[in-house]
Amino acid sequence: MRRWINYLVILVFVVSLFLGNYIILGLGFFNNESKDVNYQYLEEENRQLKKELDDVLTLNELDSYQNYDYVKSKVLLRDVYNFNETITIKYGKDKNIKKGMAVVGEKGLIGVIEKINKASSVVRLLTSSKTAVSIKIGDSYGALDGYNAESKTLEASSFTNYDILMKKEEVYTSGLALIPEGIYIGKVENVTEDEVQQWVNIKSDVDFNNIKYVAIIRNIKEV
Repeated sequence: MRRWINYLVILVFVVSLFLGNYIILGLGFFNNESKDVNYQYLEEENRQLKKELDDVLTLNELDSYQNYDYVKSKVLLRDVYNFNETITIKYGKDKNIKKGMAVVGEKGLIGVIEKINKASSVVRLLTSSKTAVSIKIGDSYGALDGYNAESKTLEASSFTNYDILMKKEEVYTSGLALIPEGIYIGKVENVTEDEVQQWVNIKSDVDFNNIKYVAIIRNIKEV
């Protein structure tokens, strides 16, 4: 019985939404300028809804993560004053989310679970100044430890001068920390060195300015 009541509430909401749009159009019928504005509003609203639907459908096709146990989530909150640092997502202890789990999108690693609440979690983004993720480039191991806002690249260090690092080489998680091995991060954009070590700039395919939906990989390496 309760399920049918919920369906009825949703139906009433959808119908009222459509009726509301038609009423807006009707009020603007006798005013051409208002009518144009209303049509523009509805077109923009439809565009935003289509974009969200596309994001959800794309997230449903995470072929590269089929070997992992993951749960999909919507982004609830992002602080505009700390835009590159963290996001808050929908699930937490209610979905068995744990600190250190990887958070991904269809184009690669986005961040790591940092704090868990009952029904939400805070994700530390790769663009954060406090990022620390163990990575692998070919047979070489290093660590993500920063973000270059000017070049929009992830920064990595801890590579020796004996490591062979090539531009366009793919970068993955190493599996040396809690995050499982083999999660895609990006490609090598640039390599610099001194007498002792090498630093790498990595170009991610993720659009960090527009994160709406994510997937949390619940596999976590036992230590």
